[in-house]
Amino acid sequence: MGGQNLKVGLVGYGLAGKVFHTPLYNAAGITLVAVASSDSEKVHADHPGVAVHPTAAALFHDRQVELVVLASPSFTHAPLMLEALAAGKHVLSDKPFTATVAEADAVIAAAEKADRIVSCYQNRRYDADFLTLRDLIDKKELGEIHHFESHFDRYNPLPRDRWQEQPEPGVGLHYDLGAHLIDQALLLFGMPDWVQGDLQKQRDGSAIVDQFHLRMGKGNLRIELTAGMLVADHRLRFRVHGSKASWQKLYLDPQEDQIWHRGMTPADVGYGLEDESRYGTLTRVVDGAMVSARTPAQRGCWPEIYAGLKRAIQLGGAPPVTALEARNTIAVIEALVRSSATGQRVEMTG
Repeated sequence: MGGQNLKVGLVGYGLAGKVFHTPLYNAAGITLVAVASSDSEKVHADHPGVAVHPTAAALFHDRQVELVVLASPSFTHAPLMLEALAAGKHVLSDKPFTATVAEADAVIAAAEKADRIVSCYQNRRYDADFLTLRDLIDKKELGEIHHFESHFDRYNPLPRDRWQEQPEPGVGLHYDLGAHLIDQALLLFGMPDWVQGDLQKQRDGSAIVDQFHLRMGKGNLRIELTAGMLVADHRLRFRVHGSKASWQKLYLDPQEDQIWHRGMTPADVGYGLEDESRYGTLTRVVDGAMVSARTPAQRGCWPEIYAGLKRAIQLGGAPPVTALEARNTIAVIEALVRSSATGQRVEMTG
């Protein structure tokens, strides 16, 4: 990476901070200089030279820190972003950006006032499968898309005692995995004309939404997004139909498994590469018969979200995920909640 490394202060060193953020920094030209955590031993075991602050407020006033990254519970994102912006820092919040559109608007206004960049960590824009799909769509390999289906399922039948499963603002599968699915769909197709969906608590004793089904329409295009935690066969990732071809993809992008379970880093040779057995399948009808072929996968590259944000901060321009894009994802989630409560389609007016 060209230019000086960007100096980052991380708020929170749980799973998100340890697995989904800090392993990407070296590849993106990022230097971790401070962490806000109550467990300094845990932080120093991985990052011995990093300053550890007892509170987020103390980190916000660390003069070394240029960019604050929030890997904290969802319901803290809006107030912490406002506090960090007031301290003159650029901010990247993990998803969800905020719990409400009103909060998102307040954060955007504060960023404009402070003349600082605020963004949302949507690493799934850089999944191997999604990059492959974007390439197919850009090259018109599928023709005009009329059906887009995206799944992000798990099999976790027992609720766990953790903040992600407590009934707090911005918590639930629709705010968690749903934020990724919605962001990807909006990036491909823009804001929908309407939203209709259903939220459920399927597991015994679940305190949060742990399954959702979201339908969106834009002209003749129909979009279906689903996520659940009681899906034993959770291989299906994408099913897309266009006027020229269909594309189906099984299995999740490899980067989460590579970092979390296999101890890989973006510097490793095989990082971000999918095994050929997991490539998607493109199907066309030729002379009345279906003809299918594997589509080689693009290389996944989560560090690019940080590299792009670094460029925006140091050189100017928009970050990879704009605050408005992050706000629009929350607007769709709010519409989904309203639709589920009323059983009615919600028209999107802006």
